[in-house]
Amino acid sequence: MSEIESLIKEIAEKLQKRAESIKSPKYEPESVSEDKFDEILSKNKVVVIDCWADWCAPCHLYEPIFKKIAEKYKDKAFFGRLNVDENQKLADKYNVLNIPTTLIFVDGQLKDSLVGAVDENTLEDTIKKYIP
Repeated sequence: MSEIESLIKEIAEKLQKRAESIKSPKYEPESVSEDKFDEILSKNKVVVIDCWADWCAPCHLYEPIFKKIAEKYKDKAFFGRLNVDENQKLADKYNVLNIPTTLIFVDGQLKDSLVGAVDENTLEDTIKKYIP
């Protein structure tokens, strides 16, 4: 194999690895609904829920922040997203009057909530209080 062929092969391998890393899906918080909410609370020590709606512009601004923190702490807590339009009973039960609202449960009990599209540091600092 000539030096040029070797170099081409090396570059091709690097490009292939780069393409695979780009294609690999990022962590997606699970979509949460009323029918499985109690099960999620019972199976996870810490549960963090982003309450949102399709029509809510601040919710869409907050989504990448929530996903970034969810990816960082996915092994320490359950992260989910609750569409309040499709799950009004849960939104009412936890007094979600404004969205986005982030609910934090520990051992099945609501311990904290953040109202509004908070910044990354605020979300992370709040979650870190409850993660073992």
